[in-house]
Amino acid sequence: MIYNNSWQKSTMERFMTMLGEILMYYQCIEHDMRRIYSGMSSNDYYDSMDMLDGKNWGSILIELESLDYSDNNPYFTVEEYKQLNKMREQRNYWCHQCFLDLVYIQNDVERYVKLDKLYRRLENEKDKAYKLHKKMQEIYLEDFCE
Repeated sequence: MIYNNSWQKSTMERFMTMLGEILMYYQCIEHDMRRIYSGMSSNDYYDSMDMLDGKNWGSILIELESLDYSDNNPYFTVEEYKQLNKMREQRNYWCHQCFLDLVYIQNDVERYVKLDKLYRRLENEKDKAYKLHKKMQEIYLEDFCE
């Protein structure tokens, strides 16, 4: 068990809930990048989706940005593409590293301080991911769904 006190348990539970939420947003963003790319593509939508199957976030982002700027009427700004790339890095941290930065801390107080820092960072990143997720959903639904 990585927490011994009730205040640590409460913070850990909130952290785990928020972590699940941001991972959901990241999954939706990655899927929406595929859907928007496939909708923009001159190829068959489903063929484009199949072509992107198995590609990682970074590869999909490169494909989407290239296609998005090909008609000089992009859906996303240069800054939003930078934000998407930064989210890719953040997602990798939350999926592959955050618990390793936490669970091996033996001192309860130090572990709580680290958990609290991670929680505040996650909270900030979750809000940004949510906003971009909603924008991508709106683009897909308004421009590519009948």
